Parts: sequence; structure tokens; C-alpha cells
Amino acid sequence: MAQITANRRQPPPFLRIGPFGGIDLSTDQAQIDQNKSPDMMNFYIDDRGSLNKRTGYERIFPNSLGEGKINGLYEYRKKDGTVLFLIAHGTNLYTQSGDLQPVSIYSSLANQSATFYTMNDKCYIMDGVNFLVYDGSTVLPVVPYIPTLSVSKDPSGGGTKLEDFNLLGAGFKDSFSPDGTATVFQLSLTGLDATPITALDSNVEKVEGTHFTVDRTTGKVTFTTAPVKGTNSLIITAYKTFAEKPNHVKKCRFHVLFGGSNDTRVFISGNPDFPNQIWRSGLYEPSYWPENGFYKIGSDSDRIQGFSKQYDYLVIHKEFSLWNMQYQLTNGEASFPIKPINDQVGTFAKGTIQIIENNPVSLSREGVYMLMASNVRDERNVKHFSFRVDKRLLREPNLKDAISVEYDKKYWIAINDNVYIYDYVIDEWYLYDNIKASCFIERNGELYFGCSCGGLVYKFKEESHLQAFEDDGEIPINAYWVSKLFVFGLPEFKKIVQRLFVEMKPNKHTSVNVYARSDRKGETFILNTRMDQFDFNYMDFGRFAFVTSDIPQEVGKKVKMKKITHFQLKLENNSIDESLGIMGLSIKYGLQNEVK
Repeated sequence: MAQITANRRQPPPFLRIGPFGGIDLSTDQAQIDQNKSPDMMNFYIDDRGSLNKRTGYERIFPNSLGEGKINGLYEYRKKDGTVLFLIAHGTNLYTQSGDLQPVSIYSSLANQSATFYTMNDKCYIMDGVNFLVYDGSTVLPVVPYIPTLSVSKDPSGGGTKLEDFNLLGAGFKDSFSPDGTATVFQLSLTGLDATPITALDSNVEKVEGTHFTVDRTTGKVTFTTAPVKGTNSLIITAYKTFAEKPNHVKKCRFHVLFGGSNDTRVFISGNPDFPNQIWRSGLYEPSYWPENGFYKIGSDSDRIQGFSKQYDYLVIHKEFSLWNMQYQLTNGEASFPIKPINDQVGTFAKGTIQIIENNPVSLSREGVYMLMASNVRDERNVKHFSFRVDKRLLREPNLKDAISVEYDKKYWIAINDNVYIYDYVIDEWYLYDNIKASCFIERNGELYFGCSCGGLVYKFKEESHLQAFEDDGEIPINAYWVSKLFVFGLPEFKKIVQRLFVEMKPNKHTSVNVYARSDRKGETFILNTRMDQFDFNYMDFGRFAFVTSDIPQEVGKKVKMKKITHFQLKLENNSIDESLGIMGLSIKYGLQNEVK
């Protein structure tokens, strides 16, 4: 009877890398997943797993506005279809269109970050000092709404409370019901300003000094002739300045529009004098900030950092905690109850708050967290998803100044000229550099950013752009990808690496430098390969090519690194206006003897 001998299973002759993954710093570079990288720069991963060099950016106008960062960008859309692009820089507010140089429309901004919002077809601007409004023609300080403090007042006072005093202004109204005989009317406030007081008696205007006199100390108005009898037929408008109250509003640094399912009010915070307070505006009235329309949220030492919305809830981000505000309407009265939802995770960098797939995201002291549910208090309602890059991200200087944007189904965090990007569709992180961003905005599907130091605004290029792969003129993009430290699944064996294969995407100009290192030898240059493609739209006779094929190019190279236990590759392209797309890598290797 013949004896059957089982074949000993041999290791595969090729190690295939692809689809590619993103950066992973969470563990040792020999222990990360085979397709991930311990160090990559200016590459992103597409939805098929290819490695692609990022595109560059270009100026949207030619000349710098001057030293210093861009303090804010906003697209003001009016009901008539007019779109005005606003830029805050230094003390100036500009409009800008096409590729034209910006035009200053206001020159007295505070030189610090500005925020914008639109309500009632007007654009409101807050810079921590001023509160301004722009109607598309003129920028002016907001004219405060004058509230009616009480109605149905008797001449001697009393009446029914109607509205709160406006923090932003000095004016107030009282609505009296005269009895036809009384001539003296007591206002709600005393110690009045010298501003002339006005009155409407049955819709007839009465003038101070002619029809009545005022005792500003006591708040009494005395008419020469008794106003006619009526119900709420006498309305007196007076003024009392509270020097610090307008600053409650003007010193705030961020806002959100909220009202449950409708954005009916503006909520603001970030006042350094009241770090745990929020103020709300009147109903569809940003010029009215009720004196009692404020909320103290938790501890004074736990400052409010910003807002986000999840469904019908407003999430209040504090430095060490998260809170929930709801909208309720009871008997026609709106209320906004607040409760804590997480006491362990907060927001360290106020500029990093975004919404990703309906979930609020921000950078805490421990990394980037996503709030999964804002209606239940539970320490498990947050998800930590930046663990792969925390080792580098959390060591960045001035981390509290980080800013963010959600664009192209990716979450971008910019700090110190670096951008950490989370692709939440494929759950991968990657890193870009040389992006000096102070603020972001998406316009017509394109991503713009304000420069943090040079008074310029840039936008990222599409790959179809003639000079897509350069930053601001002729600055090359240094793109590289480093593989994990391979042991080929058998750390106890020495190996020989025999050949390397690289599968490149075709493009008009593309090349790659490949380096390798091992436990026996430092980084060694392996190969350079170039693939220039003929393009009727871009004729470069210095690099003219007849290649028109759109088929990927497979390049092979002998390596012959012997008696090694660990092996690592580096792919690099830092040439001006060159792309690089890698679909896969293959390493041919063999086993040698066991490690002694």
C-alpha cells in the first residue's frame, strides 16, 4: 500500500499590500495592521483603497491683505439670490468675488476672530468687542430693540410685566392706561439718562419740554394736560444706561441658532467674564437680548466652549462636560430646560466642534470624541475614535487653538500648519502639512481656508487643474508613505527580500522614489520610476511623452536584502506638480535559517 505524505505548507512567495490603510500610531510599528502606516504625509486613501497624493491650493485673490491671520470667512446669502463673500482681516471687513482683490466695507473691527450669522435677511457680525449688522450695503452697529417692560400700568405704576430690559441698549417703554384726570405717570425705572423722552398719547406724539416734564431721578413724567382716558393708549419711551450690560452680549465669541425644530433664536456664549453663561435673543430678533434670558451651566470653572445640534437638542460643550438644552412650549411660553449628559468628556479646543453623520464631534484633552446620544445621561454615550493619531495629535503645541471643518465626508483638524483628517466613511486617518489655516469654509463644493499668517485666502485644487499638485504657486508637496515594519508573520526566521513590485496609477506627470530599510541596514534607495502621460490640455515639451494608455503601470525591481528579520518600505514624491497614485505593492521574499 502506497504511503501518502502530506506536503509541508510553504509561506507565500509574495506579500501583497493593498488596499491601503491610513496612519496608525496606537502601537509599535511592527504590530500595526499590514496595510497601515506608522508615518505618512500628504496622502489620502480613496474609497477603493488606493494611496493618492493630495492636491495643492491656490490663492483666490493675488495680493496679501497684510500681516496677520484671516479672522473669519462667511458666505452671506440674501433672499433675492445675492451671495456676498465676507473676509475679516485686521480691523477690516471685506467683500470679495471671483479672483478680484477684496474691497473693504468696514474698518473698525476688533483684530481677533469674528463670527457671522444671518437672520431676517441681515448678516450679524460678532468680534468680541463689537456687535454689527450688514444688510448688503452698509455695516453699522446693531440698533437695540426697545422692549415694552409693562402694559396696562396705572398712572401711579404697577401694571403687567411684558418684556425684559434689553441688555444691549438703554431704551425701554411703559404702556399706561390713563384715567383722564391724572397728569403724573410713574415709569418702571428711575435714575434715567438725559436722552430726550418721547410719548404717544392715543397715537399723538408728545414732546418733552412742550407737553410734559420729567424728573429723571424719580422716573416721574408730568403732563401739562391729562392724557385722555384709554387702555394702553399712552406709551412712554425712556432711557437708562447700564454701562456693563451691553458687554454681556458684545464680549461673546460664538453663537448658534436654535429653537427646537426651528432656528428661532440666537444663543451666544464665550464671554470671558462669564465663562459658564449663555444668553438668548428674542424671537427672530438678534437686536433684543432679554435681561433675564441667560442660563448658568454647571460649574464656573468649567467654561463653555461652543454649541452643536443633534436632532431637536442643543448640545452645550464645556471644557470638562457635555450638556443638553431642549425647547419646550407650554401655554404659549417657550422654555429651555438644561441637563448634564456626560461628566467625563468635554471640549478642549472650541474650534473643533463639528457634526458628523448627525453626531457632535470635538477634541477633548484625551482625543477626539463623538457624542452618540444627547438625550440620556450616560458616561458611555461618547465614542473615542482618534486613538490611532492621539500620540502625535495630543502633543501638538497650542492645541486649544485647533480649528476644524467637515468636508467631503471627512473631519479636518488644523493646528500648527498640520491637518489631521479622519475619513469617517472608511474609518481611516491621514495627515497633511504646510496648510497654514486660521479658518475654513466650503463654497460651491470647494474647500477654502484663511491663512494664519499672511493675509491671504486659498482654495484646494481639483485634480483636473493644470498645476494641481503644488501649493501657492511653485511650492512642492512632500508626500510620503512608510509601511509597517514587516516580519512576514515569522519573526523567528531570517528572510531574504528578492523583488519589489509597485502598481502606479497613470497621470500626466507622476513618479515615485522607493526606499527600504531593515534590521541590518539603514534606509537605502531602491528605485525611481516615472510615468508621463500625453495630455492635449497640458503640453510640457521638457517632459514630452507619447504614452496615452490609462492602464496602471506595474514596475518591478530587484532588492536582495539577505539575512534580515525586519523590513520596511518608504514611498515618496516631493516633485513640483507631480501626482502619485499607488494601487498596491508586492514584496517577493523567502525564508532562510532560524534566528539563533
